[in-house]
Amino acid sequence: MLAGIDTTRLRVFREVARQGSFTAAALALQVSQPAVSQHVARLEQELGCTLLERSSRRVRPTPAGEAFLRRVETLLTELSEASRELAVLANSDRGLLRLAVFPSAAATFVPAAVGVLRVKYPQVTFRLIDADPPQALPLLLAGDVDLAVCYDYPTVAAQPDPRLCTTALAVDRMAVAVPAESPRALDGSPVELSTLAAEPWIVPGPSQCRSALDEACRRAGFRPDIVSETNDYQAMLGLVEAGIGLAVVPRIAAAFARAVRLLPLTGTRLTRVVGVAARAGGARTPAMEFMQATLAETLSELLAAASFGTAGEVPVSDDRARP
Repeated sequence: MLAGIDTTRLRVFREVARQGSFTAAALALQVSQPAVSQHVARLEQELGCTLLERSSRRVRPTPAGEAFLRRVETLLTELSEASRELAVLANSDRGLLRLAVFPSAAATFVPAAVGVLRVKYPQVTFRLIDADPPQALPLLLAGDVDLAVCYDYPTVAAQPDPRLCTTALAVDRMAVAVPAESPRALDGSPVELSTLAAEPWIVPGPSQCRSALDEACRRAGFRPDIVSETNDYQAMLGLVEAGIGLAVVPRIAAAFARAVRLLPLTGTRLTRVVGVAARAGGARTPAMEFMQATLAETLSELLAAASFGTAGEVPVSDDRARP
């Protein structure tokens, strides 16, 4: 029954099931909506069953479609791994490298790494997808990307997924962002988190970053007085510059700072660990290995440029032992 089925139809079916819409799938795949419909219709004809339940609101897999989707996910991931393993065996310096990157990394240290990669491997085609870890890691597991630049906060980290292998690139110590002409900035001293309890705060929206910040404030004995929420660090620092409030940000956000100063944050174990994730046991091309090493170098250079004094900082070991 499966003999001769075009893998393109499988990818189209998977995307429609993910998006819940033929139109959204067409946009994601950068093809026309009629082409998506034709691929799915042809696949259903070849299999002799209905895979998707169509309605005016949302498209959902039928029971047969759900069962088939699980097989398709495994098949497409294995095909991706097989292609990469063959490239490794041939010591290939060409092909496609797909990278999922969280937004602040995409705006700071990743472009420099991509530039170095393109010089080293001019025949490698590069694709970058903007995605935070909750979106990037499922894409990685599904075989839609080859590497994911991600982050984690040790204080709120979940158990690692055994299907993934993550290599830490750097520990990014969090900093307090204040207006450059404010008394705190002019003093330049490290800031104890508990002393910020009465300040107005600019914080991330619902996310792992927000969960880690909330937990750090809880441990410091207060709930922040939130005046604004944004997941855009550039916007966050703009609000700080305007005197709307203060913010706690990773040091890579220094790349967006203008009339804002970042000060060391003390009395807390709030740190963000930046890493590169790949599928566990998967083959790695020379370009993948080179990209990982180059990302570590460019991130290290960025953090060194954004470095500040470390007096009074709390070690980041045994986070989980703290109440």
